[in-house]
Amino acid sequence: MACLALATCSATLASAAVTWHDVQFGGFLSQGYLQSTNNNYPVDTKDGTFDFREYAVNASTTFGTHLRVGAQVFGQKLGKYGDDKPILDWAVIDYNFCPEIGVQVGRLKYPRGLYSDVLDVDMVRPFIFLPQSNYDSRLRDFQASFDGALIYGSVSAGKSSFDYKVFYGDIPMKTDSGAADFFNTSSLFKNPPGVQSIGTDSVRGAALNWNTPVSGLRIGLNYSYLTNLSVSGPFAQMPSLVTNMNLTKFEYQGVSAEYTRGPWTFAGEYLLNTIDTLLTLPPALHQPVRSAKAGSRAYYLSVARRLGTKFEVGTYFCKLTNNYPSVVTASNINERKDWAVAVRYDFNEHLLFKLEAHAISGTKDVFNVPGISNPSSSLSNSMMLFAAKTTLSF
Repeated sequence: MACLALATCSATLASAAVTWHDVQFGGFLSQGYLQSTNNNYPVDTKDGTFDFREYAVNASTTFGTHLRVGAQVFGQKLGKYGDDKPILDWAVIDYNFCPEIGVQVGRLKYPRGLYSDVLDVDMVRPFIFLPQSNYDSRLRDFQASFDGALIYGSVSAGKSSFDYKVFYGDIPMKTDSGAADFFNTSSLFKNPPGVQSIGTDSVRGAALNWNTPVSGLRIGLNYSYLTNLSVSGPFAQMPSLVTNMNLTKFEYQGVSAEYTRGPWTFAGEYLLNTIDTLLTLPPALHQPVRSAKAGSRAYYLSVARRLGTKFEVGTYFCKLTNNYPSVVTASNINERKDWAVAVRYDFNEHLLFKLEAHAISGTKDVFNVPGISNPSSSLSNSMMLFAAKTTLSF
């Protein structure tokens, strides 16, 4: 029904004005369907669900030739996450002194990967889900934006150029989010009620993209560091007591490449995550603070091709691996592999449809929390995920 509604109103919105008094407006509305076999992933999907939609409205304008301001309101429903509540996705004051240097302040896009700036822009790719090893849709609140400042610019170097970003700020997080459930799915916190507080002192980092002399080829590096990511909640074995986990070191180091040639787009990214943790058990247990290392490595390779003006097809393989597996855990718990194929059909310049299938093996970060049931007794090492989505952009 939602897909039909989008198609019915597309002709009206196609002719809608997008500027008013020098203010440019844009946005999108999407509705999808998810169905999985064996496991509930990424959310509660074994019985099929239409709880998969997004919407956004943005506005921006310029003052003179150097100053731009803009903001976007975003809402989503991904299973138990989002609940269709609008949030301030980004809000930026951008002053560009010259091509080599500019400054942004506000709620900004987190430059954590090749496609961080276009997480929700369906028009630029055939895939419904970006590779989940690197762009976990459940962790959008943790990976999409931050509050702070960013310095950016582009420097020419002969037949190539370098685009850079240096940033500092804070990532606001909520206890009803996927970031909280990342910790809730462990055996540390009693769930429900789950994590009662989550936050970080700061995030900082840099990103560098080299637009090479080879036409269509760009190569990127990114680094970010979060300080004191702390989580607390009721201790699983004694829920009346509170336990704390402090991630004193939380680093991302990434490398990426994208090559476009005619109708083809090839891309790949590698992301290394390293973590130092301090676990403080309830004082009543008289246990010392425990330190440990954690982290993961993720990568994907993708290829997409336009087929005329209406169709685009794509496929990718991605893998997520635990860098510090426990000796008592099975290997399938420490990794997740995903083969995906997708097809996109552009009905017109505003309305598109997508279909996607995933063959997934391994169960790393398959949540088992209220609203996403995956008890260990029924968890399967392999599963399929099918997705359909239609998006109306204006």
